[in-house]
Amino acid sequence: MRILVVTNLFPTKERPFISPFVKEQVESMRACFPDLTIDVRVIEGERPRWPYLREMLLLPAVVKKGRYDIVHAHFGLTLVSTLFVRAPVVVTFHGTDLLVNPTKHISRILAPMASGVIVVSQRLRESLGYGEVIPCGIDVKKFALQSNHGGKPGSRVPSELKVLFPSDPTRKVKNYGLFQAVCQELERRGKKVKEVHLVNIDRESVPEVYWNCDVMLLTSLSEGSPTVIKEAIAAKLPFVSVDVGDVKEWAALVDFGVVTPDRSPKTIADAVMTLLAREKNRALMDNSKCLETMDRENIVRQVKRVYDKVLEKQL
Repeated sequence: MRILVVTNLFPTKERPFISPFVKEQVESMRACFPDLTIDVRVIEGERPRWPYLREMLLLPAVVKKGRYDIVHAHFGLTLVSTLFVRAPVVVTFHGTDLLVNPTKHISRILAPMASGVIVVSQRLRESLGYGEVIPCGIDVKKFALQSNHGGKPGSRVPSELKVLFPSDPTRKVKNYGLFQAVCQELERRGKKVKEVHLVNIDRESVPEVYWNCDVMLLTSLSEGSPTVIKEAIAAKLPFVSVDVGDVKEWAALVDFGVVTPDRSPKTIADAVMTLLAREKNRALMDNSKCLETMDRENIVRQVKRVYDKVLEKQL
C-alpha cells in the first residue's frame, strides 16, 4: 500500500517548531507497518498565494506519478488540494478546521467528497455529523515521569509555582490573555507564579518541561483533541482546562485533571488551588486507565484500519 500524506501541519526547516503530531503519526505508521510506503507532501498555508496554488495544482500529477493508493489529508483546508486527485482521499479533521470561520465552511463542503473521514474527538464528530473518532496519539514511554522527578522537581524554588502555558502566546486561538489573568489571580492569592511557555523548544526536551512544572493551564478558545493534555497525563502533570475538544473525556480518567464550568479567571484559579492542595506527590498519581488508549501505536493501528476499509470499497 502506498500512502501520500498531504498536510500544512508539519515541521519544516523554516518552521521547525510547528505542531509535530502529524509527523510523529507518520513515523509511527512507518515503524508499525514496514510494508507501507508513506510519503509526505507539505503544502504550507502561509506561503504566498501563487506558490501555494501551484502546489495544489501539481498534486494530481504527483499522485499519479507516485501511484499512490490513498491520499491522506491532515487538516480540512488541505482537502482543496485533493479536489482533482483520482486516488481515494482520507481526511483527518483536527479542530479549528471544523470549528473556526471561514475554514469550517470549506471543510464541511469538501468533507463528503472524501472516501474516509477521521475526526480527533467525539465533539468534532457531533459537529460534522459523521466520521471515525481517532485522536492523535503520543509516545507514552517518552513522557512517563522519571523516577528522579518522583515528587516535586528538586530543581524548582520551593515558594515558586511553575505554571505551563502549552503553546506559543502569540497564537490567538490559545487565548494567552486568559492564562495571564489566571496567573495574576493566583498571585493575588499569595502564589509566586513563574510562567513557562511551550514554544521554540526542541521536541526531545519537551517531556522535561512537563516534569519540571507544577500545573498546566489550557485556556484555548477552541481545540480538537489537544495533544498537550495527553502529554500532561503521561507526565503526571496536574492540569486545569476550559471545556474544549475532548479534554473532559480525558480528565474523567484521572484524578489530577479538572475541566472548569466557565472561563472566569477566579473559577480557574480556584480549581488550581484545590487541585494542588489535593495532589501532593506526582509519583502516586494514577494514569493507568488511559495510557494504552493514547499510545501512538494503538492510534496508528486504527488509522490503518480506515485505510483498509477505504481500499476494500474500491474493489
